[in-house]
Amino acid sequence: VALKGLLDEVKPDIVVHSAAYRDPDFCEENPGEARRLNVAPVEHLCELLPESVTLLFISSDYVFDGTDAPYSEDDERQPVNEYGRLKVQAENLVIQRDSGLVLRIPLLIGAGPPGEASGFVHKTLTQIRNSTPSSLDHAGIRFPTWTEDVARAVAHLLDIGGRGVFHYSCLEGGTKYEWGVELARIAGLSMEHISPDLDGSESRAARPKNTQLAVEKIRQTGFDRFTPFREVVESMLQ
Repeated sequence: VALKGLLDEVKPDIVVHSAAYRDPDFCEENPGEARRLNVAPVEHLCELLPESVTLLFISSDYVFDGTDAPYSEDDERQPVNEYGRLKVQAENLVIQRDSGLVLRIPLLIGAGPPGEASGFVHKTLTQIRNSTPSSLDHAGIRFPTWTEDVARAVAHLLDIGGRGVFHYSCLEGGTKYEWGVELARIAGLSMEHISPDLDGSESRAARPKNTQLAVEKIRQTGFDRFTPFREVVESMLQ
């Protein structure tokens, strides 16, 4: 009721839906609650919004199983965890709309206030600064992508009236251990106490090995902003 009242009052031309439970482990253990936020709002928006209103849904590289990267927008989706399955369900609802737009993105960096423990960069730096011996995943390939670049990509797709599915990602991939090495180098820290975990970090939800997203489609629309990891981290640390 509240959502309908808001939409009736605002009468938006564009709605960007980015809210979600982003922790795959939480989604795996709480599928009902995860669906309440990751799918149900999309259902309501699709029911309430006129077809002429653009609905842009932020999705994930985790809709793929990670066995045949890089993935184009039309490749078959085969998620290996509940988080990915919920993203597929939500995508299906948006794609059916005449003005539906889906943007798939990978691991994000740069979000939240400085020092936020939940962010990949700050969480990894905290681990490196702790002298206790530990390990970082050296099995799965990740593509940490700057939130500011994603925001620009969203604005670009809306400006050109994009429809359907698009991928956006940084261009360079690496394991969490490799990114840790790069972070330590940038911050002037030692990685001697951090070892590579060749089997992959243990987690409740399965993680795909390599879900690299092909970005040729969005590049063909004229968008070509892909900030290197080092520049993003230096900006964050400043």
